Amino acid sequence: MASILITGGTGFVGAHLVRACLARGDRVTVLARAGSSLARLDGMRPRIALLRADFADVGSVRQALRVAKADVIFHLGATTRYVAQDDLGDTAQSLEDNLSPLVTLVAAACDVPPAVLVRSGTIAEYGDVAIPYDERLREAPRGAYAASMCAATHYLQSVRARLPYAAITVRLALTYGPMQNPDFLIPQLIRACQGGKRLTLHRPLDRRDMIHIDDVVAGLLAVADAGHAAPDLVNLSTGQAPTMAQLGRDVLRACGARPALLTQKTQTTPATELIASAALAQQTLGWSARIPLEEGLKRTLEWTPSHATPPRRTPAAQLTQTGAA
Repeated sequence: MASILITGGTGFVGAHLVRACLARGDRVTVLARAGSSLARLDGMRPRIALLRADFADVGSVRQALRVAKADVIFHLGATTRYVAQDDLGDTAQSLEDNLSPLVTLVAAACDVPPAVLVRSGTIAEYGDVAIPYDERLREAPRGAYAASMCAATHYLQSVRARLPYAAITVRLALTYGPMQNPDFLIPQLIRACQGGKRLTLHRPLDRRDMIHIDDVVAGLLAVADAGHAAPDLVNLSTGQAPTMAQLGRDVLRACGARPALLTQKTQTTPATELIASAALAQQTLGWSARIPLEEGLKRTLEWTPSHATPPRRTPAAQLTQTGAA
């Protein structure tokens, strides 16, 4: 049994990781910001410790780490979407959201060191470089989110040798599954199918490497268990990327919806592709994604009817594809 602390434990990936750690008998502490919703932790709250901290205050975070006495820290919190602003305010905000909390956590953990700190990044950090992405590439991120996450990756690598614990960044492919925010594409598609609404894909030729949450959780745990033996940067991905048109058809079929519900816009700009190699994870951790998209959609649908929270209202005509699943 290990003592686990999870930042971002109230989020999509974090809540699934909490459940998996509890299932294997770990002692779990969730470190959350004030005001974070605990809805995804329903049914698990009596079995976890919940701490609140101000990630702008290293003393606040340090005190939480002293209470938790964690063997492993998973840092999963991030803000994923920004509206571009003429004054570049979106870029400044993204660094405040996604880099500054990591800097605070890394410093606080030096005083109360775990054995290992595992941070979640994203394959969106690679950006405009050759595919499939591998960990040796020099990134060219697009947009505030990807750039801020890439900056955090490089920060952690730059200080790693000075830390009294192992520090690893895991770049996740586009993760989907139960409890995902309803604004992301797959939940939107499922909701539209279940409501008999038309689906309009605005960028049907784009390709995305999508991975089920259960594979991601297994990969995160494998990285933590490897500790110092793990690479400082490793992708968790499938290495496969259907087009958004294919994804739409797969969701229709999984939902048993009429093919006529799906329409596509004519894509006038070049397709974008997010595809990452998982060869390093296989070689160093013995991990590989095991859940094909068809099975992942089936698991998501089996969960959705009885567990889904009220969705945000998004007109079917506005369905788009961004760097998220």
